[in-house]
Amino acid sequence: MCCGSNRAAARAAAVAAQPVLGSPAPRPSGVSMFELVRGGEATLRGAVTGRLYHFAHAGARLRVDPRDEGGLLGDPRLHAVR
Repeated sequence: MCCGSNRAAARAAAVAAQPVLGSPAPRPSGVSMFELVRGGEATLRGAVTGRLYHFAHAGARLRVDPRDEGGLLGDPRLHAVR
C-alpha cells in the first residue's frame, strides 16, 4: 500500500466520524425528572424544544424532555431527581 492510500483511508475515517447535521443530539445525562427546590413557583422554557415547564411550588417534580435537560441542569432552583 502506498502513502496516498493511507492518507485517503485516514481522510475517509475522519469524515465518517463527524456528526451529521440534523441528527438528534445525544441524551445529556439520562435524567428525566426535576424538582423545584428553591422558590415558590417557576416556569422555565426548554432551550431545545421551547416547551414550558411549570413548577407550581417548591417540591414539585416534572418529567422533562431529555433534549432540555442540559439547560435545566444549570438552574440553581432545580435539582435532578434520579
